[in-house]
Amino acid sequence: MKKILSIHYDEIALKGKQRGYFQGLLIKNIKEKINKEIKVIESRLVLEDYSLDDIEKLKLTPGIAWISEAYRIERDENELAKLIDEITGENKNVNIDVKRVDKNYEKTSLKLKEELAKKLKLRFDKKGKKIRIEIMSDSFIINYNIEKCLGGLPVGSSGKLLSLFSGGIDSSIAPLEMMKRGAKVDLLHVYALNSPDFALESKIKTIAEKLSKVETGLTLYLVPFHYFSVAALKIDKRYELVLFKRFLLKLAEEISKDKGYLAIITGDALSQVASQTIENINAISFGIQLPVFRPFIGYNKGEIIDKSIIYGLYDLSIEEYKDCCSIVSNNPATKSNPKIIKKLENDIEIEKIIKDSIKELKAVKF
Repeated sequence: MKKILSIHYDEIALKGKQRGYFQGLLIKNIKEKINKEIKVIESRLVLEDYSLDDIEKLKLTPGIAWISEAYRIERDENELAKLIDEITGENKNVNIDVKRVDKNYEKTSLKLKEELAKKLKLRFDKKGKKIRIEIMSDSFIINYNIEKCLGGLPVGSSGKLLSLFSGGIDSSIAPLEMMKRGAKVDLLHVYALNSPDFALESKIKTIAEKLSKVETGLTLYLVPFHYFSVAALKIDKRYELVLFKRFLLKLAEEISKDKGYLAIITGDALSQVASQTIENINAISFGIQLPVFRPFIGYNKGEIIDKSIIYGLYDLSIEEYKDCCSIVSNNPATKSNPKIIKKLENDIEIEKIIKDSIKELKAVKF
């Protein structure tokens, strides 16, 4: 009998001929985080030497659907019953599931489950202790202490994206949503204070560090706000926020062209705030050549907050910080016209502002 950590994926299993590629990439990502040997047992990933710290790191690894501490034993039903009895102890209310991976096994999953229940006087209860028995070709794997993980696809399987990052609730978890879809995501933050060092002494750095636990090697780009803020003194205040959002997208697009990012991410949710009306989103995005991904576009604010809490980023996201949007968001227009925004960006020479801002770009790798 061996005690192991069992690592399971779900979506990768649907990839057909590409399954081996995705599985290999997931194993590579796991090794980068914990630097330990991963064994493959009939599509199950197994870690024989693990710690509680390893478990916490794996829970934040895109591509892993769930993990569990487990025992791997010989295919002996008497030994299986003894082990289940030890795991359940006095509480026989269990949520037990049997998966027959080896379809040649003489008993069906249901038959084995019923026999174990009768022999051990188990009471099936969806709220009881979760146990999953897997019938492999040469062994039983008994999973317990099952913990749900991020799921999705392994980072690196869907290209590179650049995410606009203010440090607020939406922009802090939008990158994570795209990491779960296999994207390698880096962050772009425009800071309002005099130096990027102030941002690196705030929640901006702390949130970036937390996101780097999901994706190793994450880069945070820091760009100053002051070139835009000085130029924006010339324009109608009603359009300042929309034009600033336009500046962010064009800035991200310019950096993406240089750094090889294939799309831009924002935390926009339709009509959540004035800059996110359909008209303003259209004016902000008009003429942007790269795709702009908005993972929360159809979400309610409460749903986004719930996700932020689940990911453990909510308390950090609401910490006080002088972000640029709060400086320029007084009474913005809600139905901007792309032609007006285009004229305003020409008036303030937005291309020059972007060029000057990028000259002061600072990149921090986590």
